[in-house]
Amino acid sequence: MNDFSAKYTSYVREQVRAKFPSCFVTTAPVNSKDRKLPALYLSYSFPSPTPGTDDSSGSEVWTRTKVVAEAYSGTSVQEAKAIISVADEAFYRLGFRRSNLSEVPNADTSVRRLTATWRASVDASGTTANW
Repeated sequence: MNDFSAKYTSYVREQVRAKFPSCFVTTAPVNSKDRKLPALYLSYSFPSPTPGTDDSSGSEVWTRTKVVAEAYSGTSVQEAKAIISVADEAFYRLGFRRSNLSEVPNADTSVRRLTATWRASVDASGTTANW
């Protein structure tokens, strides 16, 4: 499996923290104990083979990677959107394309939350292509 999630997370974290220095960027679920807002949670799906891209030995050459992010803000939906926007630019530079963006109701009405999903096929060298 072509797994570059640590590399992607580091890059996105760097870009988000450049514009939002206090943003807590993590790959661990954000819960009430973390309560460090704003926050960006990145979740990577387990890479799966991209159909039809096996090499002559039957080994996969490209794997599909999906990233789901949740941006949390204690101040406004606009702040959460701005965080997602920075992450969107970073993932775009990495070769990912966003497939959705939506606001998610939160049980705690003082927290605003948005979710976005990015997708790409990744080869063994880290090159990305549309999925």
